Amino acid sequence: MIEVTFLGTGSAMPPRERGNTTFIVRTEQLLFLADAGPSVFGDLQRAGIEPAQIDAIFLSHGHADHVLGFPQLALLQKFVMREPPLRVYCTASVREIVSAITTLTFPEAADMLTRFNWIELAEGPRQSHDLTADIQLTTELVFGPPYMPVLGLRLDFFDKGVALAFSSDTAPSDAVASLAHNCDLLIHEASFSATLQTDVSPELLFHSDARQAGQIAARANAKRLALVHLNSLHTNHRRVLTAEAAETFSGLILVPDDGDVIQLDTVELTPAAAAQP
Repeated sequence: MIEVTFLGTGSAMPPRERGNTTFIVRTEQLLFLADAGPSVFGDLQRAGIEPAQIDAIFLSHGHADHVLGFPQLALLQKFVMREPPLRVYCTASVREIVSAITTLTFPEAADMLTRFNWIELAEGPRQSHDLTADIQLTTELVFGPPYMPVLGLRLDFFDKGVALAFSSDTAPSDAVASLAHNCDLLIHEASFSATLQTDVSPELLFHSDARQAGQIAARANAKRLALVHLNSLHTNHRRVLTAEAAETFSGLILVPDDGDVIQLDTVELTPAAAAQP
């Protein structure tokens, strides 16, 4: 089993029906969280996932909508005292950010920061880390703002022969296309719509539109594309986003809702309502 649950699919200022973009990957050996926005603690529980059971967290960058839920997860560790300790994969600058906001907002949890297993990621070339004997995490710097370096993510599940990639807060990037090469699922931001927002150049804001996400998925030869980091203009325009991405990408295109689940080693998408335990 390789199960991907979209806990949140919205942008920094998401529409009311979407939380900030974050997802969890669950296998028999691992519970892995990608990013931790402000509502992540509740998002996990609404998806039937106990936050204390998370084995590893990846933080793509330090923007508030991707890290402000971290202090609650840190505070939780004070009560669960898990072994082995929670692994946190992030750059040195992101560690400084989440450590500072945890100390300021939950000073009683500050001592827990030293008990985490921090795995420092470089703000640059591709690097890999083994999450388990069969699962490898690979990261690389993508085209984000110079003042806030952003890492792209790839997870390879060698025992199943499948992979997923994730691009958060990034303009169209050769690094993402390369990192996601031949992946079974590319989770790519689509903060804008080329059809609905014709006066916006997303790359100047270090973001992408759905058409550009489709171009990256096509270059990567990905099998499936999930569009996330959506704003309020996208609420009733799922078909528009899908059509934009389909201009260049011929694979399966998904615009998931919060709570939707993908079985990565099949082609199954379970809507949020049906995914509840």
